[in-house]
Amino acid sequence: MKKQITIHNPCPENWENMQDFPSGKFCEKCSKCVVDFTEKTDTQINEILQTANSKEICGRISKRSLALAATGIILITNLTFVQAQIQNNSEIATEQKATVITKVSGKLIFKKTNKEISNAEVFFICKSRYIKTITDENGNFILEIPNKLIKRKNVLYFNFDKLNNETYKNPNREVPNTINGDIYENTSIIFSKNEQINEKEFQIDSQLSYIGGIVIVKNPPPDYYYFDGKNISKEKFERIKKENPQYYYFSFEGEEADIISQDNFIDTLYLLYSK
Repeated sequence: MKKQITIHNPCPENWENMQDFPSGKFCEKCSKCVVDFTEKTDTQINEILQTANSKEICGRISKRSLALAATGIILITNLTFVQAQIQNNSEIATEQKATVITKVSGKLIFKKTNKEISNAEVFFICKSRYIKTITDENGNFILEIPNKLIKRKNVLYFNFDKLNNETYKNPNREVPNTINGDIYENTSIIFSKNEQINEKEFQIDSQLSYIGGIVIVKNPPPDYYYFDGKNISKEKFERIKKENPQYYYFSFEGEEADIISQDNFIDTLYLLYSK
């Protein structure tokens, strides 16, 4: 008789291409630690899953690990696995767990040159977490967002820091006549819950240069600092950020900050995510 387990969102990323990490590997694409279950005992696996307390885990699983789960020793219904590492086993059957999602898709075009922007980071941002993807060679992207995260208004964020850094470091770069003419401007898009964003084209401007100024505001609204969705002090936020440079960091002002924080009395919203 076949045993059946459910594995949420099998991952196509290659284990060997990931960075080494104390408990396994670190996936740069989704900024998560991937636990190596292949050499762990049933007790160790069970302890890891119990500690996770039903939160999503990314892990590398061998045929032995799957067999262990199928015999009922552990429960891994919330486990994401590196699909390329799984060995065939006729006695194990896997299935996808259905999740109600909203798909957001589009193409990024550089307005200055009308060329597609590849390898750009695209984020869906909410206070407790982010969902990330990267544009393909034609500038296309698809995000699958669980409906439970979709609010009345939502923020989509295009981040070009990595691409811009590569441009700055390019020894063959010809500095354009216009300031920052070959540097992309990080861009936020606000969309409503009922808005359909399917294969939409987004025009990205060149990065602007800003001239500083002094604004005096009586009783200005406070800044807010969140780490994995929890409000913390500025000091603790800065310490965690400094000690963990691999964590994703964002800051938003204005309407974007209001939407993400669900608070309309806020100056700047600072977000830090461990995964």
